[in-house]
Parts: sequence; structure tokens; C-alpha cells
Amino acid sequence: MTGGIEWRRRRRTTGIVASLALLALSLLHLPVVAEPRTPGDESAGQDSEAPEAAAAPRIDFTLPDLDEQPRQLSEWDGDLVLLNFWATWCPPCKKEMPMLQDRYERHADQGFTIVAVAVDELDAARAFVDEFGIGFPVLIGQDDAIAVGRQYGNRIGALPYTVIIDRDGFIREMHRGEVTGDELDAWLQRYL
Repeated sequence: MTGGIEWRRRRRTTGIVASLALLALSLLHLPVVAEPRTPGDESAGQDSEAPEAAAAPRIDFTLPDLDEQPRQLSEWDGDLVLLNFWATWCPPCKKEMPMLQDRYERHADQGFTIVAVAVDELDAARAFVDEFGIGFPVLIGQDDAIAVGRQYGNRIGALPYTVIIDRDGFIREMHRGEVTGDELDAWLQRYL
């Protein structure tokens, strides 16, 4: 009789362990919840059709450009700004750059600006910009750039990380990971 009770306990324990293992595996495969669209807003999962009142004002910051001159984000007030955090060592960042350059060239005369913040070394960023023919403003920083990204909702330091700031200086979109051409085209259509 004791053997039967012991067998049931082991079976129950094995079942519990198996259930916990399945739960852990299923959690690993859940989609990542999108970052909230406004800094400081702890509610995740807001969709892009949220009312305008939900948008937060952009946060001004100063970082050096590739000529080591200080630049402020407010220099581009009045434009639709795509703020992109990236690095030369980041494969998805490198992949999206030609598309960003293409959209910049197509829409710059309509008041569209890309401000790229390189979380990188100055020489590496300069070489990348020269090699890929990047024409939009590139700012540089390491810890300072990461801190700015956090102010814009990038709590985990993901790269690339993109923020859309409308002409009135309000944050409209926040996107972790590579931006596709279709996503950027939709934002341009919506906000330009």
C-alpha cells in the first residue's frame, strides 16, 4: 500500500513539474508587448489610433554631432522627426539605414527630418555614415545616448529604437526593433 501512495506522490510531482515547464516555455513564446507610446505612461499596448490627447511632449536633449558640435533636438521643431537610436554593430540597425535614407531623400522637402542617435564610438559612426551616404543629422553618444533613449521609453536599451515626433512636438509612435518601409510609409502618410 505504501508503494501505491509513493507512486501517486511522484506522479503528482512529475505532473506539477511538467505543467510548470510547459508554462515557462509558453511564456518564452509570447509576443513582446509594444512599448507605450508616451514616456512615463506605464500602461502598455496602446494602439496607434489613441486620441491625440494621449501623446506626450517630446523631451529636448543635447548630444554632439559627428563634428563634435553640440546639437539640440529642438533645432528640428516644426518638422516631423523620426528619432532613431542605432549602432554600427547592430545588424537590424544597418539593415534599416538605407530605407531610412531613401525616405529622408523623398520627404525632406516636406519637412521630414531623421535624427539618428548613434550609441557608438565617434570614428565608427563617421565611417558608417560615409560608407552608406547618410545625409540626415547623426548625433553621437554612449551612456548619454542610452539615457536619452530611456527618457523616450526604451527601458531595455533595444536597438534600433524609433520614435516619431509630430510637427507640434508630440510623441506619436515608439517602435522597438527594425522599422520596415511599410511601417514608415504609414507613419509618413499619417503625420506628414
